[in-house]
Amino acid sequence: MATTTSLGVGAGIDLQSMLTKLMAAERAPINVLDSRITSTNTQISVYGTLNSKLDALKSAAETLQFPSRLSAVTATSSDSTVLGASAVFTAATGSYDLEVTQLAAAQKNVSMGYVAGTTFSGGDINFTVGGVAAATITFDPGSYTLQDISTRINDADLGVTATVVNTADGGQRMILTSDKSGTDNAFSLTSTLVPTDDAGPPIAPQASLADPDPTKGTVAKNATMKLDGIDISSSSNQFTDTVTGLTLTAVKLGTATVTVQNDSSKITAAVQAFVDSYNAVATTIKTNSGYNAATKTGQAFTGDATARGILDTFSSVRTTVPAELSSATYQTLSDLGVTILQTGQLSLDSSVLAQKISASSTDVIKTLSAYGKVFAESVSGMQTSGGMLSNRIDGLNAAIERFKDNKEVLEYRIALIEKRYRAQFTGLDTLISKMNALSGSLAQSLGQKSTG
Repeated sequence: MATTTSLGVGAGIDLQSMLTKLMAAERAPINVLDSRITSTNTQISVYGTLNSKLDALKSAAETLQFPSRLSAVTATSSDSTVLGASAVFTAATGSYDLEVTQLAAAQKNVSMGYVAGTTFSGGDINFTVGGVAAATITFDPGSYTLQDISTRINDADLGVTATVVNTADGGQRMILTSDKSGTDNAFSLTSTLVPTDDAGPPIAPQASLADPDPTKGTVAKNATMKLDGIDISSSSNQFTDTVTGLTLTAVKLGTATVTVQNDSSKITAAVQAFVDSYNAVATTIKTNSGYNAATKTGQAFTGDATARGILDTFSSVRTTVPAELSSATYQTLSDLGVTILQTGQLSLDSSVLAQKISASSTDVIKTLSAYGKVFAESVSGMQTSGGMLSNRIDGLNAAIERFKDNKEVLEYRIALIEKRYRAQFTGLDTLISKMNALSGSLAQSLGQKSTG
């Protein structure tokens, strides 16, 4: 509502100042609501930060939970120029002597040469790829160039790619290449398309496109190796089914030794990431839970039961042995060098962990997996709908809406109060002004009579 600074001029009293002070007192409850809205928004913001820290902790815990993410096994080739190697968690540790005896090759047929521009009559081309007959490619009666035929083959998406090459002697050839290497992906074809004499006779006699140049092209081959003297084969240069969890990639002919071993550095890095993520959560809660005795003000989490409950939950998870570890060699995180400090943070003694890995990496991974699972599940339980963190954030957002609704009601009520005060003060101002005028008039009249 608009105000005027002339209130009280007629009465000679600063009624505007009085009204301003009265309204300031009336707005005290609104100021309290504004303060609560600000502090609650701060809490929501800090909870958002905490939630992101919990996401990171959950991710780190899941890395421990799932051996496939932990990637605690590594494969090393003695000569990567001959043979590449990689391993996943299911690979057994050990050493293998390998000899690459043949690289895989995709079948490649090169047609006989034709004078550039030679056309072919209509007819059918039939492919058999990998032992399976493909749909017939039919060319209606007409005239087709090698490029036309190549395009139709490629459009059919048969697993064979056709390419037309212009040769140095002014001719053209069509190259057919299998999309995949290995004998299982070899192809054959029949064709009733016949070259015409539109551009002259063929450079070499050829009854059909199905008859390739026997002096050119490549025969489909499997890659072959000897693994500890045992013959193994693959349609590609990558061997994935020979040894469980181990992938071998043939690069060139030769010999190499592949060693599969536990990668303690990856396990240590994963545990350290978990410790760091846990500490980030603990630090966020602690640094936002202080109280300033001088100003008598607290921070966002001061006295907050939910923030304290999160740390209590983690403490319980950390000190409770998971059921699947009841008879395990390592039953606690402290057995693996992960201990709690007086500050409430975790600490990793990497030398202890390395010793345990050396003694039995399988037992270490089992323990880490169990604790990773319970920590990940506890975080999910907090964040999911109905969880302590989710409920707290929902409650704070609901409080903001209530504060805003109450503020809107108070603003309306105070506007009415100000309107009433202003009307009363305006009336008072008018009354006093009239009384002052009457008093002046009487004084003047009395003065005139006394002089008469």
